[in-house]
Amino acid sequence: MVPDINTFRSHPDKLLIDHIQGVRNNSKKLTNSRIAELVAIFHDLGKMNPNFQDNFKKEKIVNGYANHAYLSAYVFFCAFACLPKNLNVLKQFLEVNDFTQNDLIALTVIIAKHHGNLPDFSPACRNNEDISSILSRNEIFELYKFLDLEINLPVFEFVNQFMHIVDFQKFLTMSKVRKCFSEEFIFNKDKNDSALDFFIDNQFVFACTIQADKADAGKIGNIIEEQLEAVQIFSNCFKTQLDSYLGKLDQNTEFNILRTTIRSHALRNINEGLNKGEHIYELTAPTGSGKTLMMLSLASEIIKEKGAKRIIYGLPFLSITEQVETVALNIFEGNEAFIQRIDSKSENKRFEKIQEELDNNPTEGRIQEANILEFQENTFAYPFVITTFVRFFETLLSNRNAELLKLPNFSKCIFLLDEIQALPPRLYSFFVAYIRKFCEKFDSYAIISTATQPNFELPYNNIEANEFFIDYKVPTPLLPIYYFDNELFNRYQIEFEKEPIDLDLLKESILLENQSVLIILNTIDDTKELYKKLLYEFEDDGLILLNTHFTPRHRKMKIYLAKRRLNQNKRVVVVSTQLIEAGVDIDFPVLYRDFATVSSIVQSAGRCNRNGKLGSLGKVKLFKLQKNGINRSSIIYQGKDKEILRFTTDSFLKNIYQEKELLNVQKDFFYRIQSELDFAKHAQSNPKLDIDFIKDIKECQYNKIGQFQLIDKHFFGEEIQYYVPRNINDFSFETLLELQRDLIFLLKESGDKSLICQKKRRVELKLKKMSGNILQLRINKNQTKPLQSEDSRYFNLYKIDLACYSFNEGVDLLGSEFII
Repeated sequence: MVPDINTFRSHPDKLLIDHIQGVRNNSKKLTNSRIAELVAIFHDLGKMNPNFQDNFKKEKIVNGYANHAYLSAYVFFCAFACLPKNLNVLKQFLEVNDFTQNDLIALTVIIAKHHGNLPDFSPACRNNEDISSILSRNEIFELYKFLDLEINLPVFEFVNQFMHIVDFQKFLTMSKVRKCFSEEFIFNKDKNDSALDFFIDNQFVFACTIQADKADAGKIGNIIEEQLEAVQIFSNCFKTQLDSYLGKLDQNTEFNILRTTIRSHALRNINEGLNKGEHIYELTAPTGSGKTLMMLSLASEIIKEKGAKRIIYGLPFLSITEQVETVALNIFEGNEAFIQRIDSKSENKRFEKIQEELDNNPTEGRIQEANILEFQENTFAYPFVITTFVRFFETLLSNRNAELLKLPNFSKCIFLLDEIQALPPRLYSFFVAYIRKFCEKFDSYAIISTATQPNFELPYNNIEANEFFIDYKVPTPLLPIYYFDNELFNRYQIEFEKEPIDLDLLKESILLENQSVLIILNTIDDTKELYKKLLYEFEDDGLILLNTHFTPRHRKMKIYLAKRRLNQNKRVVVVSTQLIEAGVDIDFPVLYRDFATVSSIVQSAGRCNRNGKLGSLGKVKLFKLQKNGINRSSIIYQGKDKEILRFTTDSFLKNIYQEKELLNVQKDFFYRIQSELDFAKHAQSNPKLDIDFIKDIKECQYNKIGQFQLIDKHFFGEEIQYYVPRNINDFSFETLLELQRDLIFLLKESGDKSLICQKKRRVELKLKKMSGNILQLRINKNQTKPLQSEDSRYFNLYKIDLACYSFNEGVDLLGSEFII
């Protein structure tokens, strides 16, 4: 007897047929892709497995094969791989003329892996295998044994509720079909003609499926509709509030008048581009020209011309995300609920309040609201998201289920990407070309902003790159370069001392300066050593050390102290690593910079006479620090990156440059990067990978590409975190350990998922509260770890002994080299 398909459940309180329809409806809200709708129909069909259904019977113990995803995938494969009539129905449903074997494989894999991560489509052979396999052979063979026993699964009847096709049931047990599924399920990369489209489309379908599925399963399916309404509401008030804010700015200063002129020019040009159907724009403007307000104005223009859009503001450093958040909250006062900064240290006030209420009274309503807020953050479901490059670019290339939850909300979006030169140089034009393709496919727009003019052209002699990005055009420029020649942006002069110097000579040179000085060095060791050499020459807080061996809270305090002395016209000398070179609004009359790449040098120089108030040119001393006969810059720029340092040396031909002359230096530098470095190739150590993005995308190596990391942690040492207590009475770390023990107990002893989720959120909230006092140290094998005041740890987080840390000198850590 065939069971009634209307009796199957997908979840304890939901019928399978209702869940399928719910996911299908959610998919339609996220995308107009018929493929995503098709996957929604099939994704949980395997839950008809009677062993899976036994999960919902309290009196029954589940025995046998109870998985559902592979069963769903195999049913899909049998339905359309074996019968031409069914394949024609499929084409009609998808509204396509062609449906290839590669298409069949992709959708089968998406269904099979919708609770996991997208695998490589061209994997290497595993141990004891003659041929490679995209899906797990062991899982497949367990599925076959199950199907030999279960012959009455009403899979055809279920599919027929949604698509009228020919009965395919007999193929489930046919040996020839099984062999094809387990041994001949091979992706043909040579027939993957539109490789980039294929890669992005299937990744996006997978992402829409998992978001639609989780929204329906969590009984928050209406959140998708609500967040789209929120985007509409915020878009409606965006221009009014921004214009009101801009109208209140002082327009009487020469600088602000010029900034307004530049902003108006960019707005005229983006209007022309929008009328031509362009999706991606380049905003190259001098440091201090007001790029944040300019980018928000450009987003406003896109919304006015193209309708409501979500805004994702991506930045390379956490410190800048905090600054942009402050600006945005100030501009859009009264609509703060639409704005959310999302990074490792961001806080959500509403979530914190709900968590406190849950601790006292865990009602179903509060649990549901906490679920919704967590879902919003995990999916970037806010009208205005401020985040880091790491989250943005690693999501764009991800294969991981948790990361790809965000990707559907990258459609109908405006990407504001500032300081793009912070990306790995070999990937500048690759990422810009990739973003262009994504924007054109999903009705999104991008503003690529920089003050250092990277070259976004494809290498003209790279045939493969030009064929891969066949329709690529460089981003539409929004500003002419002549603004760089304006005397208001000619604020400093670089004096390049090409002969190497040591720290003692550097110290003497600094002491001869009678003004405030910012010194930016390449390694933490160098900053500490110079600080100690200068220590007895200064009183009070006239000398400040700044590097990542201080907590974020103390770094903020030190920058505040430096700015306060500058505002009081008191001399201050700051010794820092490059963490201060971007996103820190600070203005020194004199700046010393150890040799680095052109982009880093220009970014650093932007902290000198930033506001043009000196009445003369600020002084930037560029030098080559040397120790034991080795240039210190070579410690950072090792291996293949030596070429980038060589390009910089070749670009600085003269000893003296005014700011307005640096444009040609930058052009030459970025032309060398574009023409001489390997295009779209990336090497990293942890995990050890050599990614050739064009080749790997053609082969649909989702898992390999998904391991891409913007920051190669192993190269600069393994990262270990330390909590620095505020004082001896700070027991936050001990509270965290107690929460961890409670969570472990719940995981072992309780099956109550809501309690477990609630405790996990408590842990996450505690970590964010502690984040201002958490250090991230990169420790190499030959370096000594600091003392710990607590034997226990929370994963990779330890509590440091206060004897090893001070506000003035940071972590007392013996060893060799540290950077940043």
